[in-house]
Amino acid sequence: MSPSNSFKNGMGWVKSVISKSDLVLEVLDSREPMLTRSRKIENMVKFRKDLLLVLNKADLVPMEVLKMWKRYFENQGLKTVFVSSREHQGTKILRDSIKELLRKNEGVVGVIGYPKTGKSSVINVLKGHHAASTSSIPMTTGFTKSLQLIKIDSRIYAIDSPGVIPPDGDSFEKALRGSRPEDLEDPVKVAIMLIERIMKFDPDTLSLTYKVQFSTPMDLLEKIALKRGWVYKSDREPNVDQASVQLIRDYHEGKIAYYNIPPGFENDKTRDI
Repeated sequence: MSPSNSFKNGMGWVKSVISKSDLVLEVLDSREPMLTRSRKIENMVKFRKDLLLVLNKADLVPMEVLKMWKRYFENQGLKTVFVSSREHQGTKILRDSIKELLRKNEGVVGVIGYPKTGKSSVINVLKGHHAASTSSIPMTTGFTKSLQLIKIDSRIYAIDSPGVIPPDGDSFEKALRGSRPEDLEDPVKVAIMLIERIMKFDPDTLSLTYKVQFSTPMDLLEKIALKRGWVYKSDREPNVDQASVQLIRDYHEGKIAYYNIPPGFENDKTRDI
């Protein structure tokens, strides 16, 4: 399948989830909310459905920074909650927000977002112990086996499959939006950009994550490679390509904790958390 056809098919699934939902949850990565949101999809939703932004992986970001992002988005009229599906934090607030936004406390919830933001984990959190098959749900008109519902409350259901927004943008944006690092044309370039971005806001986190001291992004990649025994066969130099892929994968898997500041909050007193 060509990239263009794959993108169209992916968008088709997202549109299907949106069309079947009364409320849409857009799951963002709390470390990079701006880069993991899709204004195109938000605009598609907002004129027809209610939208709730869910800042996931909140355990990787200081509480005060999460509150900044919540204020930033809500100043734009976007209802926002932050959760950690991994740590099961904020799940009650998420459920209460869903009830608040669903008229008469009933309806169908759809979950969308870029890959690796934790959409499936959010769905699993909503499931709790109330998962149910479509055969026992009265609101299944128009739902196929590939688009099933699960029960999350007495009158609230969720689509048991996320709408995965195909990663778009330049190579760096695609990487942070969940593209497979193995598929990147130049993973070293992307990894260096990611390292520089992380160090801008949280200069110590990479040293703590990889337990090495380094002077430059390339120095870090070389030390990661040597620490793991990754060298090029031709000259036995550190395999920085493999180290770059691993660092981007570690980012996707939530192994790198850091935070970003919303626009306009750079001079906030919590900047130096």
